[in-house]
Amino acid sequence: MGDINTKLLLNDELFKEIHQLKNEFVNLYSEIANQISEEELSGFASNHKGKKISKGNELQHCPYQVLDLVRDFDTQTGFNIRFLNWWGHGMYVIIYHGATNLPTEEQYLQYLSSGYKLSLAGSPWDYKSIIIHDRQSSSRSYDDLSVHLKKIKHLQLIKPIPYPSSFDLLKSILMKEWRLLKKFRDIK
Repeated sequence: MGDINTKLLLNDELFKEIHQLKNEFVNLYSEIANQISEEELSGFASNHKGKKISKGNELQHCPYQVLDLVRDFDTQTGFNIRFLNWWGHGMYVIIYHGATNLPTEEQYLQYLSSGYKLSLAGSPWDYKSIIIHDRQSSSRSYDDLSVHLKKIKHLQLIKPIPYPSSFDLLKSILMKEWRLLKKFRDIK
């Protein structure tokens, strides 16, 4: 056993700052969720399960905050939009499609042209592979998705969102992303 890092362990101010920043992300997600109607979610999936904020401290040893919208994770027919803030790794928008609920070719190309990449990880929850090991591709054609689905069994797209200087700007960026995703599906 090694030495106890008492300097870190007793750094009350650091832990207060971390706690405050975590709360600010949860508050941001609450504000965003409150601006999204049930009707809008129904435009993505009639059997949606609403909105949910989750948080934790141990995603590859780092805290995270998540806002899930639609929340249908069925492996065949599911659809979800996830805003993931993963400390030490960044902010992401992650779109999940079940194996039989694929985007149209036009929607897929809109995703790619808007900065999304196709996840090549076998599990939709394997963020270590997707983000840390960069198991993503922006060069898979729509016609290649059938091969992808035989191996991976779902379709997931991911887009990094650079952190701006303020929560107001971040909220604006995430709401703009939400409107873009609605536009892909012709949801008003």
